[in-house]
Amino acid sequence: MPDRRASAYLSSEPHDRRPELFRTAELNAAGWAAVGGLCVAGAAAGLALARLTGAPSWITASAGAAAAFAAVLAADRRKWAGMHSSYAWTDDSAEVQHIAGLLQRAGIDAAADADRGYGPSLRYLNRDHRRVARAFREAGLPPPTAR
Repeated sequence: MPDRRASAYLSSEPHDRRPELFRTAELNAAGWAAVGGLCVAGAAAGLALARLTGAPSWITASAGAAAAFAAVLAADRRKWAGMHSSYAWTDDSAEVQHIAGLLQRAGIDAAADADRGYGPSLRYLNRDHRRVARAFREAGLPPPTAR
């Protein structure tokens, strides 16, 4: 049976992929059109603001479009932060339980998951990925990588 734990897919080679803009969505043409539509709506709101205030329209339209895109990006990041991540690096359930306890004492919502065919794993919220990685490095273990 092939090894399907997260550590089996880690590589020491540098990744040539550029980072994904959205973490929870892979947009197709319709998705990008919707994001573009929201940016156009933001630009229209900026133009309305320019008429009301007398500010230069090129500034307010640009700011409106950028604010709309930033809102979409922030909503995506907020959704990603609330999702759980699972990380397996060993077959030793006691070690996973120990690390889960250390993380819980540090105020991180972490739990050890039982063996579900892939070995024991640590479950935690994505918003805590930096703190989890730091705790792993301090313990001398390979840290999980974030998407």
